[in-house]
Amino acid sequence: MNHKSRNTSYRGSPPGPASDRRFSRTSRDPRSKPSPQRGHQSQDPYEPSCPHYPHCIGCPLVNVPYPEQLLKKGETVARALAAYPSLAHLDVPPVIASPHRLGYRARVKLVVRSSRGEVATGLYVPGTHRVIDISSCPVHPRPVNQVLQYLKKKVLELGIEPYDERNDSGQLRYLDFRYSFAQRELSVTLVTRHRDFSQGGALARSLSRKFSFVSGVIQNVNEQRGNVIWGDRYRLIAGRDTLLEQVGSLKFAFPAGVFSQANPSTAKKLYDKVTEMAVLSGRETVLDLYCGVGPISLYVASGAHLVWGIDDSAISIATAKQNARRNGISNCRFFAGDAAEKLAEAKKTLGPIDVIVLNPPRKGVQAAAMDATLSVAAAKIIYVSCDPKSLARDLDRLVSQDYRVRSLQPFDMFPQTEQVETVVSLTRA
Repeated sequence: MNHKSRNTSYRGSPPGPASDRRFSRTSRDPRSKPSPQRGHQSQDPYEPSCPHYPHCIGCPLVNVPYPEQLLKKGETVARALAAYPSLAHLDVPPVIASPHRLGYRARVKLVVRSSRGEVATGLYVPGTHRVIDISSCPVHPRPVNQVLQYLKKKVLELGIEPYDERNDSGQLRYLDFRYSFAQRELSVTLVTRHRDFSQGGALARSLSRKFSFVSGVIQNVNEQRGNVIWGDRYRLIAGRDTLLEQVGSLKFAFPAGVFSQANPSTAKKLYDKVTEMAVLSGRETVLDLYCGVGPISLYVASGAHLVWGIDDSAISIATAKQNARRNGISNCRFFAGDAAEKLAEAKKTLGPIDVIVLNPPRKGVQAAAMDATLSVAAAKIIYVSCDPKSLARDLDRLVSQDYRVRSLQPFDMFPQTEQVETVVSLTRA
């Protein structure tokens, strides 16, 4: 698993590790290839477009007009920065809107639970063990909801028992859907309590026969008690275990278990901004910390002399190397390991480092990695954040060590939610 998809529990889940996300929606003509997704919008911007509103907690802003959503997100970033005197003077520009406000979510994770003889798939009610069943969430691509509706019926038909963490009973724990807008294909990962999954083959065959766009069905085995999502073992049941997506001109493979941006259209805008902020001339050495499967590394590679990507996920790094070869990019090197240790290694091996890209998980840059980053003394740092509070904390530390914020830009990666991504450029004084 990559930095932003470690073993986590769902938002609103019972007490446990920090949360992950998400929902789903319906479609037609199940045997055909799904049509390209466009952001479907309500005729009335004040009318919630979700049939689960107001009971579902997944999209707290779904009843707010989209321009207001963007203003709220900008205010969230401004408040986080204003908490630090060193950052309070910074102006926050308007949030860059998502090209699609509905139907945008390429990654969907749902908890599975038995409810009154039916199969419920959705989100935990905050602070409880109860699951809100979601069958028609409009932020997800139609093919996801289309498969979900059918899968729930097959789970009942095949006698697959949903897991219950309260008494450690049952088998099927979570569903993880990954959709490729470029290929119009869907991979399905079934997270199970036990390795022995006798009905898995029948379920996979049924999905593949019913939906031509289902490219693979994978089993993840999580034998831990409780509400942690991922286990360490994967098994391919049918089809392929890797999905291809295209962002801009680059193609990326995503095997089960690695992190991928949920909104590829906004991700392209964000990567373009990182490249713009880097201002590369072809002579620079760039470090991409928390690089995942390499999208930012490969995006900036054309303007750099050399790019080193670092991540603690071995599978992400192996995939990043494959993605570099897939796109014919030869000036990227990828390394798996602890961020602080690899930064120290890079400092010794590479000599002067011109640009460091930081793209940490929600909790921000770990203390040791921040110390190592500062010791490199790169002329420029570009920070890609998915949490304004940890961003502000880390920026305050960087500013205290002679870095200056040159520009920042928030992005809406998750319309209808309160989440906001921000890219910040800093230079060394």
